[in-house]
Amino acid sequence: MENVLLQCMTIFFISMVPFLEVFLTVPTAIIVFNFPPLVALIVAILGNAISVLLFVFFGAEINNFFNSVYNKLRKRDRRPVGINPRIKRTFDRFGATGVCFLSSILFSSQVGAGAITTLGASRRKVFIWTNLGVSTLAVVMATLSVVAEGFVSSFVNL
Repeated sequence: MENVLLQCMTIFFISMVPFLEVFLTVPTAIIVFNFPPLVALIVAILGNAISVLLFVFFGAEINNFFNSVYNKLRKRDRRPVGINPRIKRTFDRFGATGVCFLSSILFSSQVGAGAITTLGASRRKVFIWTNLGVSTLAVVMATLSVVAEGFVSSFVNL
């Protein structure tokens, strides 16, 4: 029982790390730890949702903290940089829902949620749509993990 709890905690906490998220945790839980896909999905999505919640509510504060540390290390103030025109165009084109959904698929749900929140999008909307994107990606990763595991085991046992 202790081993299963440790494995669940490992999956939960690794899914909180940006850029690893469900890309690593769902296949690890299914293939390595031999979890049922539904359990792997629930644990990975919950871990990611908690970290997204932290980034949504503290994204602006995290950004201000890193800017102040950067300015102290450089011993001069960095001029505020405007919004990247490409990001602004994407935000205007797809809206907060599209950018939140796609950010979890394309790069990192935490970073995307924090960035969109600092652009002024509704925190509730950002949290919901980012988690829907993560859930979609987690289901795809679970499906691929199950299919790949079956394919590799049938290929090896020729």
